[in-house]
Amino acid sequence: MYIPRHFHEQDESRLLALMGQYGFATLVTSDPQGVPFATHLPLLVEREEGGRLLLKGHVARANPQWRSFADKREVLAIFQGPHAYVSPSCYSAPSVPTWNYAAVHAYGTPSLVEEPEKVLHSLRQLASKYEAGRDAPWSPDAAEAVVNRLLAGIVAFELAITRLEGKFKLGQNRDARDYDGVMRFVGLGDQHGSQGLVELMKAYEPQG
Repeated sequence: MYIPRHFHEQDESRLLALMGQYGFATLVTSDPQGVPFATHLPLLVEREEGGRLLLKGHVARANPQWRSFADKREVLAIFQGPHAYVSPSCYSAPSVPTWNYAAVHAYGTPSLVEEPEKVLHSLRQLASKYEAGRDAPWSPDAAEAVVNRLLAGIVAFELAITRLEGKFKLGQNRDARDYDGVMRFVGLGDQHGSQGLVELMKAYEPQG
């Protein structure tokens, strides 16, 4: 990923926070001929006791992507955070339109998870994350017979993360006046992700 110096985010805690909040990712692999293949899916990030970072997910067994995991080639998971259009009217001097956004690229080598109990545990974790806050959160255990029947139709995997790249393009190359102008413009808009972008920009707001 092309990352200018101003926008290079290397704080692992911030990268992991974005991956956790915006967990619907894009998993990109390639076949032996270099042809890319992508799947859009929710991924969980987890740190093992020894400190290793894992991504956990599953795809439909009918999806051919999982067959490429046996090649042990490095794959890419893309996490797209909040983003919004930025008008030149935000700036104090003539400029051009741009787009502010945050994204994390996670690289690693995938491996299949074949033990039924580990697969079920992963499904419980996924449900627990996205059912959190509901009055009566759903769990795979509430539909055990159905879930057990459908397990044969999915393939679970883990991705051992080898490196993370973060690009938080929030206008850090602008002065405080322009930065504030962008936040006000984005905050008043109705673009999807606008409020999330404003909240993220607050953490990087220049002083003075």
